Amino acid sequence: MKEKSIKPFLGWRMVVIALSIDFFAVGFSFQSYPVIQLLIKKELGLSTLMTTSTIPAFMLISSLLLPFVGKLLDTFSIRKVLLVGALIYGMSLISLYFAYNFFAFVLIFAIPIAIGVALMGNLSVSKLITQWFSKKVGRAIGIASIGVSLAGFVIPNLTNYLLFSIGFTWREVYFLFGSFILIFIIPLIWFFVIDSPKLINQIPDGEDNTEKDAMSLSSQEVDWSIRDLLYDKNFWLLSLVFSLQFCSMMAVLAHIPFYAEERGWGSYAAFIFSMYAIPAVLSKLVFGWLVERKMDPRAGVSISLVIQTIGILLIFITNTPYQLACVIAFFGFGLGAALPMSNILFSRVYTPRSFGRSRGLAQPMIVPFQVSGTPLAAYLFDIYGNYDLAFLILAGCSAVGIFLIWLLKLPKSELT
Repeated sequence: MKEKSIKPFLGWRMVVIALSIDFFAVGFSFQSYPVIQLLIKKELGLSTLMTTSTIPAFMLISSLLLPFVGKLLDTFSIRKVLLVGALIYGMSLISLYFAYNFFAFVLIFAIPIAIGVALMGNLSVSKLITQWFSKKVGRAIGIASIGVSLAGFVIPNLTNYLLFSIGFTWREVYFLFGSFILIFIIPLIWFFVIDSPKLINQIPDGEDNTEKDAMSLSSQEVDWSIRDLLYDKNFWLLSLVFSLQFCSMMAVLAHIPFYAEERGWGSYAAFIFSMYAIPAVLSKLVFGWLVERKMDPRAGVSISLVIQTIGILLIFITNTPYQLACVIAFFGFGLGAALPMSNILFSRVYTPRSFGRSRGLAQPMIVPFQVSGTPLAAYLFDIYGNYDLAFLILAGCSAVGIFLIWLLKLPKSELT
């Protein structure tokens, strides 16, 4: 009989590493920008529409890359993909130090930074988690996804501190962020990421099953081709539901600092924006645990969308910056479930074997909708001088998804 490995199960170490990578991938690019954009707008004399175009451009390019990244992850070493991405990402953040006009700034953000984040971001670390977990994948993805939300609380406040308390310029902040990636994150990936438990004689979840059983389970997973995915109704339905949720979520977060400034609460903008993050962390844990405990994942998505919709509508009745901060916290609990629930559903409908391909292919479908809300809200603000119509439309997007998700057909194994 083959001797069992005496090593402790390393899957939870991969979860912590995934959380850390997600924290810095999203934090240094997306979460820091709402604070920095206020300075860029004044320094370069930009309109709200131009200033908020940076993140949509970044996301559009990265979404076009993700089908390719997904295929890489299903074919080659996850660790190597992460390493290449971290190197490109770190160098690109440093290069923002030398961007002295808005065209150069957007160009760097939309191409090399987008490439780096696409390679080292959530798709890659989620693929890593699906390799290490099966029965406990809901909990593991939920915990790993905390990095995104935690960054939403820490990074805006850190950026605000570096800019306004220490006195760094926004260029120096980006130089510092890029240096951190090169000095700390690349060694973390190099020394500690392991692509699969089978490489060290372990099995998913760390359970005491035989290697034969694990291999038998793996052989039953369907390997979905791109053609099969494109002809599958579930693929388009998942893409549409999360397009609506991410569109609403991203646009509200992008414009909340401007909304706060419009109401005369500009000094509270970073604080208000960051208030979504801690409830989003809790949401990931709660929804991940509930799905693991056999709650229908479609119900999880519906509940999160209900909370998100109500949160947007509550913005209209706020009268103080603290009330707005509380509303954004409530909104954050709804949106926090979006990322782990999307990853869980794609993994369950298309199996871990095809997770990278299916999730990556969905991004070019999701992101055009996702980023459209931000410039639309800016355009409506420039026309009407307020966010009333914009926020109503964004609430409507979330509300539609509440009902659409129930058209999704789960595999029979998920319904038993």
